Amino acid sequence: MDKSKQANASEGEDGVDLISNLPDHVLQLILSGIPSTEEVIRTSVLSTRWRHLWTSIPSIDIDYTRGLDPDKELESNGFKEFVYWVLLNKTLDLDSFRLWCADYYNMSTIRRWIHAAVVRKVKLLDLMFSPIDEPEDLEIPHCLVTCSCLEVLKLYLLGYHRLCLPKIPGFPALRVLELNDVVLSDIYRRKGDLVKYFLESCPLLEDLSLLNCCTPSGSLVIASPKLKNLRIEKQEMIPDPEVDDMLDCLGLEISCPNLELLKLVGPVSFSFSFRNLNSLKKSMIHCTDFSLESFCDVFDEISNVEYLSISGCFVGQCYWPEKDEPVSLPNLKTLEITVDDPYGVYMLIPFPKCFPDLESLHLIFVKHVYGLNKWHLQEAEKINILARCLKKVEFREFDDEKPILVVARALLEHGNELEEMVFSWGDEAKFHEMSLETMNQVSNFRKVSSTVKLRFVINPSQADL
Repeated sequence: MDKSKQANASEGEDGVDLISNLPDHVLQLILSGIPSTEEVIRTSVLSTRWRHLWTSIPSIDIDYTRGLDPDKELESNGFKEFVYWVLLNKTLDLDSFRLWCADYYNMSTIRRWIHAAVVRKVKLLDLMFSPIDEPEDLEIPHCLVTCSCLEVLKLYLLGYHRLCLPKIPGFPALRVLELNDVVLSDIYRRKGDLVKYFLESCPLLEDLSLLNCCTPSGSLVIASPKLKNLRIEKQEMIPDPEVDDMLDCLGLEISCPNLELLKLVGPVSFSFSFRNLNSLKKSMIHCTDFSLESFCDVFDEISNVEYLSISGCFVGQCYWPEKDEPVSLPNLKTLEITVDDPYGVYMLIPFPKCFPDLESLHLIFVKHVYGLNKWHLQEAEKINILARCLKKVEFREFDDEKPILVVARALLEHGNELEEMVFSWGDEAKFHEMSLETMNQVSNFRKVSSTVKLRFVINPSQADL
């Protein structure tokens, strides 16, 4: 397009800037769609009309990793001065304040920023920091605990700082809490009660996420009458004797009568106790490093679930069809099984067999599953159990392995209800080199489902439950 035409694209025939003549609330809506505060401020140079318009946007989003040289700007206090300047010009109440500043500032500076947000009646606060001068225990600022407007709080503490939970009732309006890399600590309580008492002091809390968190007391009790969503995830870590004792959770107890969604991923605890989960509808259980005895009654405690995502390894260690009674989940409609080891392969038939009224079965195969080449799908009983409700199959970290293609062929030839089969390649170079040939090969397999879709992708992002 001609440059002169580009320049006049937002102007009328008489040269008037049509966008700048829009009402304030429309321009504010446009600015609200810009993701970062830095970019929003840049619009102030467009014209006199735009100069102060950014100050009326009820949100702040500042990230030290975005649009600057961290070593230069942060050490020269340029970033710090920029945050103060933005807060000084934001006189209206804040709907949200997101600030990621890593480990470049002391706690007194961070407290002043938090206080400035609280004064502006912030509703959503998202902080990522690691104070350079704070002792081992880090206390939540009192102004934040007593803030009557805060509805969503996300804290990401780099480096596993100990976060002392408040000793007084607080967070009267808090509905969503997300903690990341936090060591939950309280010198006044023991035996896992610190989180229990904290949750009791948050009367409106409905959504709780603990990501890579731990408790030095060794146990965690989550008991909340209003909690609806609970997510606990922990990454596998390289063994370190100096910190393992602090990071391990020996016992996890969950008692939430209104809980609707539960997600447990990774080595979140060694033992478990589930009680009062009668409202649970969706559950994702991909736990590792746990005691078998602690999960012997797990299916009894989540008996009302309608959607269950579970690892084959977990099923194989908790359910033995030769000696256990069939699992009873009378309301289960959708079952997703991740086949991640020989246990998973072994359980692919007996576990779905427990649910004759199942409507949808999803199978996810991870890379190089040992024993998959010995999985004989030709047996009529086996293939009929899978085919009656199999809707989706995904092969992750696919590398053109022949055993996977054998399984794919058998499922396509017998999956009457199959809707989608996904091949997720883990190596981009191999994808470009081999995917077309594999695609042609799979496309030529006989398919009993006329509506099945085949997809070949490179490492797609895995959606959360």
